[in-house]
Amino acid sequence: MHDIHGTPRPRARAVTLGLALLVSVVSLAACTDDPPPVAPAVAAAPAFGVNNGGNNRRILFERDRAIYSMNADGTGVTQLTGPDSVAIDMSPAWSPDGKRVAFARLDASDPSGEIYVMNADGSGVTRLTVSAGMDMSPTWSKDGKRIAFVSTRGDPVSPGTAGSDAFDVYVMDAADGRNVGRVTSAPGADFDPSWSPDGKQIAFVSTRDSDTTGTSDLYAVTLDGLAVTRLTNEGIQVRQPSWAPGGKQIAFAAGFFEGKTDVFVLNLDSRQLTRLTDGPSSPGSDADPSWSPDGKQIAFTSTRASNDGEIFTMNADGRAVTRLTNNTGDDRSPAWNR
Repeated sequence: MHDIHGTPRPRARAVTLGLALLVSVVSLAACTDDPPPVAPAVAAAPAFGVNNGGNNRRILFERDRAIYSMNADGTGVTQLTGPDSVAIDMSPAWSPDGKRVAFARLDASDPSGEIYVMNADGSGVTRLTVSAGMDMSPTWSKDGKRIAFVSTRGDPVSPGTAGSDAFDVYVMDAADGRNVGRVTSAPGADFDPSWSPDGKQIAFVSTRDSDTTGTSDLYAVTLDGLAVTRLTNEGIQVRQPSWAPGGKQIAFAAGFFEGKTDVFVLNLDSRQLTRLTDGPSSPGSDADPSWSPDGKQIAFTSTRASNDGEIFTMNADGRAVTRLTNNTGDDRSPAWNR
């Protein structure tokens, strides 16, 4: 394994519609005159890495516009939504108790995207957001009471499209979608939120400091004062952060998403950046990291074996890579409950 070096060389890669929608905002530049956000109330912090039962050893993932779950060894694959000729379901996320799943859905009722929740078996689908904006990428607080997501609802120009850099991070009540609060507000797109294990911060990706090449970096925002800290400055595109259960590391994908990407881990104490997957000379792209409940493994998407994505796991040091899915569909966005 090596620290990050240089820029990965381009390589063709297929992407899902949902990822394409989010990536499309990176190279766009616009800003708004919206008032600054107000910090939401902060709940008492739960213990790091706590699991409360339910399906906390299963992995959610996307396959061809629908959401599935499976055991951590790739067995017991279960389809939870769709497929539907119109609906596209993406970005699944477990509730901390493993009993509910949040996800984004694009369908005829709102082709821009809204946030839904359902039971772990796919029943009880309930819509949480209703806005003119594009609502995507849900992530649960560790007490299970709130969901963070990204939305373009604050864009006065084109809230229903990705044709602006108006993505910002918001939070809402997980039970009913009420008490929506805006967490970020800056020129550039803020997206891919990941809630910290202590409930006090949200990691996210932003183009706010991007140059003309459309780079993005990793940031974190505190919920008690909305103080933003920049965590990376690599001159490439960062995506899909996943906060480790112990709170000391963040895994993410980096590279140029039109070509080759790899999975990295950032140590938050030392700020050391370590590449876990094979690097720019290896075949395929590696992305979508998600930590196991015990912090010992990471699930991720890779095209190393085919043009379509498949789900793999590896140890937290990048060793013992194991393939979990093997089919003609496009498997992406694994989410390991923790």
